[in-house]
Parts: sequence; C-alpha cells; structure tokens
Amino acid sequence: MAGCRAGGASVRSAQAENPGIRPIGSTMQSRSTAVNERCARFRQDIMPHLDAAFNFARFLSRDVDAAQDIVQEAFLRAYRGYDGYRGGSARAWVFTIVRNCYHDWLIARRRKARLEADVHRSGESNDKSIDDAPSGEASPETALVRKAESNALRDVLNTLPRSRREMLVLRELEGLSYRQIADVAGLPIGTVMSRLARARKEFAEAWRRGAMFQEASIQTLGD
Repeated sequence: MAGCRAGGASVRSAQAENPGIRPIGSTMQSRSTAVNERCARFRQDIMPHLDAAFNFARFLSRDVDAAQDIVQEAFLRAYRGYDGYRGGSARAWVFTIVRNCYHDWLIARRRKARLEADVHRSGESNDKSIDDAPSGEASPETALVRKAESNALRDVLNTLPRSRREMLVLRELEGLSYRQIADVAGLPIGTVMSRLARARKEFAEAWRRGAMFQEASIQTLGD
C-alpha cells in the first residue's frame, strides 16, 4: 500500500512538474470516446450497405452460404480499414472490399478442389476475357434487365459468366456510375463499357431463350 501511495505521489509530482502530462484515467477515457465515435461513424457510413453487399456477393458466388461468409469477412476488413476510408461513395468502397473477399474465397475453393480429387470441380470456367472496344448503351437490353422479375432475373444472371454478372449487378441493380464500377473492378472505363454492352446482349439473349422455352412448354401442355 505504501508503494502504491508513493507511486501515486510520484505521478502527481510528475504531473505538477509537467502540466502537459494527462492523467492515465483521462487518457483511457479519451481512447474509449474515440473508439465509440469511430463505431458510430462506421454504423452510419458503412452498415446501411450491408444488404446491398450481400446481394452483390450472392450474385458473384451464386451461393447463399458463401455470400454470408464473404460479406462477414468483408465487413470485418471494412471495420479494420475504416480509418483508410476517405469519403466518396461508401457503397463503392464496400463493394470493392466484397469483390476482393470473393476472389479470396474463389481461390480458396479452387485450392480445396485441387486437393480433394474426389470432389467435382465446378469452378468458373465460363469466365473469359473480352475485347476492350468501347460500346454505347444498349437501350432495349438495358430496359429488359431493369424490368425483369427478381427470381427470373437471378436465374438468368446465374447463367452468365462472372465478369458479366458483376457488371450488370453493379450498373443495373446497384446503380453505380461507370467511374465507380471501374474503381470497384480495377478496370479502365472503356473496358467497363465493353463488358456492360456484352453483358446486356447476353442477358437479353438468355432471357428470350428462357421465354421461348416457357412458351413452348405451355403449348406442349396445352396439346
């Protein structure tokens, strides 16, 4: 106890000689206040985009359980790196992190598939690079994407390669600008426009094929 009193006296003496030294309790309180303020800003800026992040992850992975894991990891990374957020579109910033987490998940899945020879590899073999030629808006296809019913939309989107799914989800469903998509995907704007044009065309063709198949099935049942 005497040592504690002596220590306390030493601290008080040091504070008296150096008025700039802050009491330990005051320092801890300031840190706690800073942490609380950081959490409040994170909840205000980032958490409102949780549902959109999950939808994006689900469209990328085509797996609800995987999407949950991806988003959980993405928001952990977002919280850890929140001090690096410099404003701008919070949704685009979150999508960039989700996309990175998706690629990490994809790499891990492929590595596991290579190690487990008895597991069928589904992969993403349909992903192919495309030309970077710029392309304008494809208005009929764009309108078709936007008015498609949600369940049918998801079914058709899931038939497209990941690179095209990503472009359509970011542009048509989430409403990001070309610049924001370019930032999220790490691509030139010309490439974004090219992939969007290709994606809209492929979506429209897949949608029409589905509609024709449904009509033929109805006619067959009628006969």
